[in-house]
Amino acid sequence: MAGEHPGTPNTGHWRLSLPVFQAFRDDRPKEEKWELIDGRPTMMPPPTLIHQRICKNINRLLDDQLARVRPDWAADGEVGLLLSGDDKYNPEPDVTVIDRDVEIGQIYANRFYAVVEVLSPNDKEWALEAKIGYYTRHEHCIAVMFIEQARMACRIWSRGADDGWSETLIDDPAARLVFPVIGDFGALSDGYRHTPLTA
Repeated sequence: MAGEHPGTPNTGHWRLSLPVFQAFRDDRPKEEKWELIDGRPTMMPPPTLIHQRICKNINRLLDDQLARVRPDWAADGEVGLLLSGDDKYNPEPDVTVIDRDVEIGQIYANRFYAVVEVLSPNDKEWALEAKIGYYTRHEHCIAVMFIEQARMACRIWSRGADDGWSETLIDDPAARLVFPVIGDFGALSDGYRHTPLTA
């Protein structure tokens, strides 16, 4: 998730509009990955191999479950989100559940149902809180998961029938991962297959 580039100002007084951010990002070297979080351009650290394994595992678990219960949805990696009327955010969650049908040439998703972020030691608290606020404001989002890569644990925010949100900490490897509508898509330990945490 979010890590700041050392040379990037990141104070409450420094903001970019979406068009300015996109022009800035497009001018940066291709190996750099930038997100706009609450108007702040934020460079993501290079992913670790464990990060990539967790992403792949969660993506597969969600896709397998979606094929059973919501075949009109699909889990995809690093999908850029761009919601109409909000020019302060342009994040790319590690895994996002979106509509299966997409258009040729489509770059961004403007509707999503669940997101998963694999946490990094470089994450800033302000960015995590801003992302939670952004994801849970989206009318179609039903679940958000932040999963750690240094230990076997995650937090899941779930939308209830009354549109309220509840937060659950999961740190038992055998505990089940459950999203509203999507249901049970595996054990916490399944998200860590082929990593040192399950060796």
